[in-house]
Amino acid sequence: MTFTKKFWHSKIKGADFFGHIPSTEEHRGLFAIFYDMNTEVKEGPHVLMSIIAGDALEFRNHSTDSNVLKSCLKLLRNMFDEVPDPTDYWVTSWSRDRFSQMSYSYMAIGSSGKDYDQMAADVEEKVFWAGEATNRRFPQTVTGAYLSGIREACKIVERGYSIPQFDAPKIEEDK
Repeated sequence: MTFTKKFWHSKIKGADFFGHIPSTEEHRGLFAIFYDMNTEVKEGPHVLMSIIAGDALEFRNHSTDSNVLKSCLKLLRNMFDEVPDPTDYWVTSWSRDRFSQMSYSYMAIGSSGKDYDQMAADVEEKVFWAGEATNRRFPQTVTGAYLSGIREACKIVERGYSIPQFDAPKIEEDK
């Protein structure tokens, strides 16, 4: 969600994320954590991202994008004073994606953070791996996938490789 002001800034004292503990088990996983995606930006746009996880995915799967937004804003307005309407928003739906179909990594019992690091290891500085399964801090999340992509892009640039330009695919929205 994009906002004209950082209404959350004064309460979280400069942290780049904050959490929410639901009052009922039924809401567990619904907007449990929020990320300030522009921590260094003083003037807009200010982007706040949240996730839906676990059993709360059923809510996402049976809701329109606008209903997901309304539920998220209702929660934020219970947490903060003067939450404006966002100027823009985007709601993902991995379970409806024909390529991923809500897939994500799973680490077996006995696994450790080192396993994520091994998945992220490049091959002879020529093949670089990104994806939520390579991020030990945010596995099984879009955040982990996104941040791992940034991490690997930085490695590629640091090694002097050029990054080809391409036209991004069009994303259909159901706002």
